[in-house]
Amino acid sequence: MTAAGTGHAKGFAMSIWDTIFQAIFGRRTTASAPKPQPAPAPAPVPRPVPPVAPPPPPPSAAPEPPFEPGPPIGGPAPLPPPDQPAQPPLAPAPQTPSSPDIDASVGFSLDDLRAQDASRVGNAQLDEAAVRLGVDPLALRTVVQVESAGQGFAADGKPLIIFEPAFFSELTGGRFDQSHPALSVPRGQRADFGRSQADRWAKVAQAYALDPEAALGATSFGLFQTPGRYFREAGYTSVYAMALDLAHSERRQLAAFETYLRSQNLIDDLQRRDWPSFARAYEGEAGAGQYGTALSAAYARLAAAAGGGYLDGLVAETRAPLAPADFAAAGQRLRCEAAAVQAVVEVESGPGGAYGPDGRPVILFEPHIFSRLTQRRFDASHPNVSYPTWDRTKYPRSQSGRWDQLREAYALDEEAAVASASWGLFQIMGFNHQRCGFSTAKAFVADMAKSQVRQLAAFEAFVRSGNLDDELQRKDWEGFARGYNGPGQVERYGRLMRQAYERLTGTS
Repeated sequence: MTAAGTGHAKGFAMSIWDTIFQAIFGRRTTASAPKPQPAPAPAPVPRPVPPVAPPPPPPSAAPEPPFEPGPPIGGPAPLPPPDQPAQPPLAPAPQTPSSPDIDASVGFSLDDLRAQDASRVGNAQLDEAAVRLGVDPLALRTVVQVESAGQGFAADGKPLIIFEPAFFSELTGGRFDQSHPALSVPRGQRADFGRSQADRWAKVAQAYALDPEAALGATSFGLFQTPGRYFREAGYTSVYAMALDLAHSERRQLAAFETYLRSQNLIDDLQRRDWPSFARAYEGEAGAGQYGTALSAAYARLAAAAGGGYLDGLVAETRAPLAPADFAAAGQRLRCEAAAVQAVVEVESGPGGAYGPDGRPVILFEPHIFSRLTQRRFDASHPNVSYPTWDRTKYPRSQSGRWDQLREAYALDEEAAVASASWGLFQIMGFNHQRCGFSTAKAFVADMAKSQVRQLAAFEAFVRSGNLDDELQRKDWEGFARGYNGPGQVERYGRLMRQAYERLTGTS
């Protein structure tokens, strides 16, 4: 290879996040991101008088469907495919909550928290929001996938929720810990979140009778499971106003989340897909590690599905080998012997040639290069494809294993992934695309995949741009190896090329 190439879901049913949160006894440890912004002074919120009783059960006699585990993060996304609009179609989502100033504490009832607009927010609406925020559309889809699996309401019209006893304890100063241990649990102790939405709403109703504001503040709502205690950051004057607005529609839930991202300066984390930082801000320190890993995995799966077309298209138009005339013509253009070019091919491609049996180019993915190109941000979450130091012992033995690495990396950062692999006969690294005459690594790789003739043309461009043609002319193999492969293993590569040339020409 060349140029230093060597060397929660919290849906209708319980999800994986419920299990995680119960294991760590709490969900979000702070009500603000690690980059806090001064919040406006809250307007006085009168206490509801009197507290409402728990809402009566629905009139239907049909029992709630039995609990089923939520879809795994690696499973099929429940959102519509990118080219399928949500049904029915929605107008563009507002950028701020629609009614943040209402005084909802007066006459507020939990039974009022039912959808007023049944329209769904699908991929089209999420992508429009991503454009407004300037982030990768898949980043917003990722948050939705992990938080709610793409569902803002249950079948009865109530928002999907999770009630968190640790935060109810925190918001009430622990005064109900002894009298109501099922509702108020100090941080660090095991808490029951409720296995079904009916269980969770029952907990909210019981907590609401004790302290309405704290009950809503300890509850997260809808598509993004936005916590009620974030009401100021989401643009509301009270937690009551927030709960009523998020219960209106999925569109309002999206608008509140956009406002929260802006107020907490979290847009840049989504732009960089810095999942650990986003997780610490939105989830809190206690669950940040697992939440960040889940976000990263969900993004990788969604990106792999969206980008599979490009990688799947990297198949040869023809696998015809280079003919002697091709080497002779390249030698003439570089003013060197044809055998010199053949020697480089023999050393770089080895017995594997340019393509595998499936027509895909032979590659070697370099995790240490991917780590460098992505500023190490995937080293912890994806150690199979990103680590800081070259380690030959970690290379997969098969091309299938190396392509699996490429796909995993491609789901994280497309351009960096293809730039971090060496390709074809001459094993030119993707990050050398400009030296070969291409503006992007993806364009370079797409051309390299077509034929060995195109790979030979890229090799010639690379040699000329690096002024390495004179080394080939002089057969200065160590000098050529240093310029072609970088400073690592110069003597070894020089020796191998010299031996290949002597074998091809019958000289010593």
